[in-house]
Amino acid sequence: MPNAQTHIMIGSAMSTVITLVDKEQYSLGHSLFIAPVLGGVVSKLPDIIEPAFHPNHRQFFHSVTMLTLLSAGLLKAYRWSPEEPLEKFIRGAILICGAAYLSHLICDASTPKGLPLVGKF
Repeated sequence: MPNAQTHIMIGSAMSTVITLVDKEQYSLGHSLFIAPVLGGVVSKLPDIIEPAFHPNHRQFFHSVTMLTLLSAGLLKAYRWSPEEPLEKFIRGAILICGAAYLSHLICDASTPKGLPLVGKF
């Protein structure tokens, strides 16, 4: 079962990969110093929203529905070609944070407990 340290390491790695392979690398959000830190922090967000006080803590923000919505949003953000510097920064932040959150869900989906389909809101 992935623990906090595992989520942070994988979230940081995913954010670094996004930073290296994205076509719009000139955004401040794509800094190799900022991305791993931001990714590590955001990778813990699902457990901050739904703390693991008991084994059935996984609800909507740990669900297959959230994973699907997030994946669709990331694809849309990846295809977005902003012109303004602020928009480029926002796009980079969305990709980095989204990849980190997604890494958390994928790690949790690989456990025997898995992810609920929808979960409670």
